[in-house]
Amino acid sequence: MLRIADKTFDSHLFTGTGKFASSQLMMEAIRASGSQLVTLAMKRVDLRQHNDAILEPLIAAGVTLLPNTSGAKTAEEAIFAAHLAREALGTNWLKLEIHPDARWLLPDPIETLKAAEMLVQQGFVVLPYCGAD
Repeated sequence: MLRIADKTFDSHLFTGTGKFASSQLMMEAIRASGSQLVTLAMKRVDLRQHNDAILEPLIAAGVTLLPNTSGAKTAEEAIFAAHLAREALGTNWLKLEIHPDARWLLPDPIETLKAAEMLVQQGFVVLPYCGAD
């Protein structure tokens, strides 16, 4: 069992939604993995469509959605993205990602800490993407 904030999961595996050739393949992989917590980049979701190919199957599967702030280069950008995700998906859960350099995708520890402190104060459940050191 894995407990984070107010939720308990049977699986410790987090699954992402990127790099799949189709939404069907994505859902087959998520179901086969047993993962109950799925990250998704809000920049890949089309909220103008009623049946978004990424979002709708995830909602139907009943997994916990963990939107991320991929693409944010600063704490301010990440906080803005977090609020958009909360409004769009109705969740205060967030995978916080801040990468100033898109080539290397290395997280910025100072900006991540700044954003995490603000977001926690604003009621978010923050799971930061950060280096081990």
